[in-house]
Amino acid sequence: MSEMKVFGVVGNPVKHSISPRIHTFWYEAHGINARYVPLELAGDQPLEDLQALARAGFSGLNITLPYKTQALAASAIKDKAAEKIGAANTLDVFQIKSGAKQWKSYNTDCSGFLWSLTNWIGELPDRALLIGAGGAAAGVAYALSTAGVGVDLVNRTEANAQKLIDDLDLPSAKTLPLDALSDIASGADLIINTASLGHSGQSITLPGTKTGYFMDISYGKAAEPSLTAAKTAGWKTLDGLPMLVGQAADAFKIWFDVDPDRQSCLNACREWTGT
Repeated sequence: MSEMKVFGVVGNPVKHSISPRIHTFWYEAHGINARYVPLELAGDQPLEDLQALARAGFSGLNITLPYKTQALAASAIKDKAAEKIGAANTLDVFQIKSGAKQWKSYNTDCSGFLWSLTNWIGELPDRALLIGAGGAAAGVAYALSTAGVGVDLVNRTEANAQKLIDDLDLPSAKTLPLDALSDIASGADLIINTASLGHSGQSITLPGTKTGYFMDISYGKAAEPSLTAAKTAGWKTLDGLPMLVGQAADAFKIWFDVDPDRQSCLNACREWTGT
């Protein structure tokens, strides 16, 4: 039997993550000798801690909040998407000539998002309306732009939305005030919420529709308020669980050169989370 490889998910908090169950599901399906563990960083030097994990023998890491920018900085090699977005959620170890181990970083959030979206609605619309302007919005906006979808951003602070547009070089994008959302949304084919409103119990007020699509990239209880409100207004809805599976599958392919069965894993995730 081959030597066991060790992987993990890094964040704070991280005990709620179902990533260990997702990857273990695929290890068992493919007969891979590997272990995947949750790692909650508690120190005040996350960049150094992440670099130390490469030297400690980890073969790869998934990175969640709040360490995605530090993961990018901790990498010796950065792929195009991670560098453009300014954040990494997947690290793959490699060995330099001296024998030391370092990280190469990727952003599979954007590819995982795009897979979940196209798998859901098929042909993408010409434009999409994004709510929020944080790191998650950057990944979503980048993914949409690479797929030829125009993006408009609605955010409480328009200056932050404009900075994201400038950083990603999206000349056709527009920034719009959050308090105008209900009016702006009436003409939208696709709305994607990247803001963490649901974590504080807030929801989004949308106008009625018969054809519109609404996605919240959160899942579970955090997504419930917005998804429930959108469904009531007639929007077709999707939570972020398929995106989570998609980004995990892309990381799995980087590490093992195997594209795992996403749908069977997503079905299992629905059972685990009761969603």
